[in-house]
Amino acid sequence: MSDTEKITLRYRYDRANALRLFESSYRYLFTRSYRRYVGWLFVALLQFGVVAALKQGRFGLMLFSSIVLVYWYGIKKLLAKRRALASYEHSPLKESLISLVVDEKGIRISHDKGETFWRWEEIDDIVDAGDDLLIYKQPLFYYVPSTAFPSLEAKNAFKRLAKKALAKQVS
Repeated sequence: MSDTEKITLRYRYDRANALRLFESSYRYLFTRSYRRYVGWLFVALLQFGVVAALKQGRFGLMLFSSIVLVYWYGIKKLLAKRRALASYEHSPLKESLISLVVDEKGIRISHDKGETFWRWEEIDDIVDAGDDLLIYKQPLFYYVPSTAFPSLEAKNAFKRLAKKALAKQVS
């Protein structure tokens, strides 16, 4: 497949893809956020608080620290996942067949509710989030699951085309 050909991607935006979108974007955003370092510092202080509370017998401080730690390590992600699924349930694109046609001019995104075209100059970045891709156009991002690509060759052709088009923007 040459870079001058159009690359056509198709997938259905269903609950499984909504969950994959959540996992990919949550992992990507969490690992690249500066807030996570502040969170780690906060968690470390709370863990020291638990140890100090045990030594001094202050069970109120230990209970508070423990609740915050449980929230940080477990509940926070569950709440975000719940919001993401609620967003999917209310999405106008729920269960839509989505088609992306990619060429040297940009990406044409078509679905049941209409069509839009993103020129390469408008796209800020394309992120490889595991097997899936995230296409950023601030303040939006668009999710492309690995299942949208008909073959590994098509995925590699898309990446080459995107890299070439985004490199032109920088120079």
